[in-house]
Amino acid sequence: MKNEFDLGRYNKKYADLEKYLAETNVDFYTNPSQAYIKPFRIVNNLYYVGDKRVCAHIVDTGDGLILFDAGFQHTIHLLVQSIWEAGFNPKDIKYLILSHGHFDHFGAANEFRALYGCKTFMSSADTEMLQKNPRAGLLDMNPNPFATLPIIDHKFEDGDILKLGNTSVKCVLSPGHSPGTTSFFFDVADKAQTYRVGYFGGIGFLTLYKDFLKKYNLPLTLRDDFLKTIDKLKGMKVDIALGNHPAQNFTLEKRSKMLDNPNQNPFINPNEWDDYLTNLKELYLMFLEKDI
Repeated sequence: MKNEFDLGRYNKKYADLEKYLAETNVDFYTNPSQAYIKPFRIVNNLYYVGDKRVCAHIVDTGDGLILFDAGFQHTIHLLVQSIWEAGFNPKDIKYLILSHGHFDHFGAANEFRALYGCKTFMSSADTEMLQKNPRAGLLDMNPNPFATLPIIDHKFEDGDILKLGNTSVKCVLSPGHSPGTTSFFFDVADKAQTYRVGYFGGIGFLTLYKDFLKKYNLPLTLRDDFLKTIDKLKGMKVDIALGNHPAQNFTLEKRSKMLDNPNQNPFINPNEWDDYLTNLKELYLMFLEKDI
């Protein structure tokens, strides 16, 4: 399967794409419950608790939960429901790790921090971005007019290891989608087998339009950074590739296959990570050739 970036949506100028996204998101913003999907186990202690629009994952470390990303602010109720339905108590979340500083990924962070006492983590680069340039969090795109930027308890750097219980998460700075976008790598054990999980923290091209970068006062060098990030991540050992929007790694399609064939797990694919990055690089170079 090819990834979602067939460049069809990116043939538009930024202003036209921004207008298109605003129009097509109205129904989702008005009726967010339509995005709900029943949570499920990916493998052993790794679970999907996101929705149809944005991913969120839980790792049960044996000493508390790690939650990767917090979705939209206006879909907090979907995330809480998913966590409960997966068999967990949100109060057991110890770490809330944010892949980058955009509103559709840090949405529930402050509420979870206040209600459940979890600690929030984000890269130093994106924490600094939001402090110096709050508009870069894209709250002007947020359907909730009262949404706020996340309060960050701990900042991490490239190469840092975040440990909780039986899980050690390696943070790999992956700039491009934002200055501090981060990818995460950790192991999950399933019986006698150990799998390496890779989570690319942000791959969309929308934020790499020249007009977008100018509008939000971000450096044009992020366009080059994204290409370097792809090369940096390629070749890493990954058995299970996670996306931060379901279309990026076909989360929903894989789930359907799991239900149809319970003895097979399409999430386990040692070739997917590099195949995906190879395809992504090809499409990104085509995007750059358009000089938009």
